[in-house]
Amino acid sequence: MKRTITILALLIGIIAVANAISIYEIQYTNNPGVDNSYPSPYVGKDVTLEGIVTGTDHSLGGYFISEPISGPWRGIFISDKRNRPSVGDKIMLRGKVHEHFGMTCLKDISSFRTVTRNYGTPQPLLLTTGQLSRSDEAEAYEGVYVRLIGASVSSAKSKGGRFFVTDGSGPCAVLSGSFANGKKVSPATGTQFSNIVGIVVYSFSEFSLNPIGSADMQLQQPVSTQNRSWGRIKSIYK
Repeated sequence: MKRTITILALLIGIIAVANAISIYEIQYTNNPGVDNSYPSPYVGKDVTLEGIVTGTDHSLGGYFISEPISGPWRGIFISDKRNRPSVGDKIMLRGKVHEHFGMTCLKDISSFRTVTRNYGTPQPLLLTTGQLSRSDEAEAYEGVYVRLIGASVSSAKSKGGRFFVTDGSGPCAVLSGSFANGKKVSPATGTQFSNIVGIVVYSFSEFSLNPIGSADMQLQQPVSTQNRSWGRIKSIYK
């Protein structure tokens, strides 16, 4: 009997994988739609997805998943307050494709399964700030796990953890504190970051990079202190 149940469970798993579609298939579109939000061609349809969790406990009420290799159209938001996966888990789930104020997501989750715990997150996709400053180009990175390097704060106007950065290619918005593990910050104009890692989110008619935790915003060290330990720095002044 146990063997029969095991075989049946394996068959169900195989069928689920066979019926799953990729995040890319759900996200990719060249149709701007009536409101220029580039809605998914799968809106309103129930789909099965497999992905790796890249960020949890977002203020929108859910988490983000990615394909094993981060890239354009390869991340999506899951509107789900019932299941509690961890970052790095590989999961399979079924739900309905929906547009949440212009951002494609999966909601009404009818099945959820953790395939592999601690599978590991993909490498964040390296972008320029300019790629997120133009909405037509930023659309491809909605829900995607990305990294900015060498960006500095370009605007003193900061409210609710939101500020703008640029690496010289154009300003893009950063929204800190949107994940439970992060906190809202208000850096001064000119503050330099060596790295900002997070997920691209579309809300309030704007694309923004949402750092997952405070450690995902690394300040640029002054040239005089780079590659020097605190002990070596103190020895200079003896």
